[in-house]
Amino acid sequence: MNMHVVTEVTTAPDQQYWDLGLKSFNQGDNAQTALKTLWRRLPPPGDLNLLAAIIGNLYGDTFWSNDKLQMDADLLADYMNAATGINKSDCLRAAKNAYRLWYGMLVRGNTSNDGLIPKTGSYTASPDVLVSGLTTLDPYDMITKWNQTTWGPQPGLKNNTYGRAQNKNLQVPIKQGKIKIYYTSNGFNQPPSSWTQLFTYTGTKQTADLVNINDRNVIRPGERAACDTSFGFEPTGAGHYCLIVCAQTEFFANDPASISGTHWNNTSSTHWITYNGAAGWHNLNVSQTGEEPLVFYNNDDRPAKFRFIARSRNVPVGSKIGMSVGDLDFAFEDQVVAQDQEISADVEVPANFEGTLDVNFPVLPDDGSITFSLVWLVGNEDPAKAGVMGLVNDGYAASVGDEVLVPLGDTHFVGSTG
Repeated sequence: MNMHVVTEVTTAPDQQYWDLGLKSFNQGDNAQTALKTLWRRLPPPGDLNLLAAIIGNLYGDTFWSNDKLQMDADLLADYMNAATGINKSDCLRAAKNAYRLWYGMLVRGNTSNDGLIPKTGSYTASPDVLVSGLTTLDPYDMITKWNQTTWGPQPGLKNNTYGRAQNKNLQVPIKQGKIKIYYTSNGFNQPPSSWTQLFTYTGTKQTADLVNINDRNVIRPGERAACDTSFGFEPTGAGHYCLIVCAQTEFFANDPASISGTHWNNTSSTHWITYNGAAGWHNLNVSQTGEEPLVFYNNDDRPAKFRFIARSRNVPVGSKIGMSVGDLDFAFEDQVVAQDQEISADVEVPANFEGTLDVNFPVLPDDGSITFSLVWLVGNEDPAKAGVMGLVNDGYAASVGDEVLVPLGDTHFVGSTG
């Protein structure tokens, strides 16, 4: 077997403490015991940040919250306070610092993501979700072409579909890395109840192993990895779909089945995908018709004010872009007057509503693109206002006047190259 040279892994200055944390994990110690063991070994005065980073991430399954849909800094701080006796505020500061980075298999939301949490920029064009039609890909190709997007779903055929990820910040090897893949209808804010799991191409397995460039299952710190086999994605008709990749490890199960029963509200989809570094979402589409249905949800138990936005580039000047929702008697149309343009319209949406935004635009030239976005407008009178202010503090949502603007998703269309 040919072996490919990979970059040597530099030993971390604190590697002995990572190794000690891993020893506790491997011998079955619970998180509380591991914290106490590591705290006793850290030299005075004790590094709370290091303690939080090691135990808080090697024991990811202990500290992931299905209610908060992120690693729970408050819970980690409680554990640290009990193990060390250090005051809660200092423990909480260290726990929050630990969860500002993703430790483990990182699935990017876009090519600029490098492990910061929450992810920034678009989170619906993950380069780590790959669809290659009837062409098979091997791990070597997926790893060496790391920033290359491979997205060529062919309706009516069984498409080879893959996921990839990188061991970021975690200073120990990952030996049980796996990939799960789901699909859902194209649109915005889709809850897990609308996701369908894919099986490997032969139809026999729900997961594929993650391997490095030499097809080894041991993914060292910093190493990139990809599926060792493809999943079969068989879209019917000419519809467009969203694909979701989840990376799983011995340290973080990351199973969407665990969140399927969680009360899913209007911030849940975007919160889960931006605070979960091991998940990626892709919904870039090639449009040959200019007429597309996009599913959207108001997952809250009260009415919501939504803003639909269309951002166009190189769409022929003089053409028109339209958006409508038949069930809401909502229709909006505007003319393209510039190379780069944005149009938007607001609509009140009933509680617990599933609808379809029908969008119309001209057939796109090869260099043309259009992105449709959904934003939730949360006013002062909305009981959700207090809850979304945390997203503002994290830089994900924006406070504009009396409203908080919370992005709920994007879907992208590009011109046909053939």
